[in-house]
Amino acid sequence: MLKLKFRNILSVDEDTQSLVRTWRNSESERMFSYDDHYISEDEHSNWLRSLQNNEKHVLYVVFFNDLPIGTVSLSNIRLKHKTADWAFGLAEEKLRGKGVAGIMEYQLLEHAFGEFGLEKLNCEVFSTNEKVIRLHKKFGFKVEGIRRNNIIKGNERLDVILLGILSREWEEKREKLGKILERVKI
Repeated sequence: MLKLKFRNILSVDEDTQSLVRTWRNSESERMFSYDDHYISEDEHSNWLRSLQNNEKHVLYVVFFNDLPIGTVSLSNIRLKHKTADWAFGLAEEKLRGKGVAGIMEYQLLEHAFGEFGLEKLNCEVFSTNEKVIRLHKKFGFKVEGIRRNNIIKGNERLDVILLGILSREWEEKREKLGKILERVKI
């Protein structure tokens, strides 16, 4: 399987941290984010500082062949309950539709249920982001609820789909998905 590297955003150089800000401000990222305002340098710096010694949130920059291509994050980490929320963004447009997002998801699930020892992982997806909902379901996530008319994007109220996966559900899917993802070539 194509191997991606996850590096904590606090351990990467300033240029890469700045690149993450550029991604966060891109139209393709903002259209699927709760906070869709322009992020200033000061706001980004304050956000990075908020991640220091933060046991509830970690953001990784994803690298492919030493090129930063996106991010994955774990937030609302509750080690007592062995749960967290997660999100991802594949920033490199030319890698979209080639299976890279699936590899990001696979490796994040391995990390969350392996190294972190979580037993449940949650995520939220706008109902209009059908591609990502299908991707999560392919990996074993189940729809657990809908927050109706929960967010305003443009002039439209959108539903937010709540999804979750248990570690045992991931165990049932991981081998088969690993074999499928072995075929991803870039």
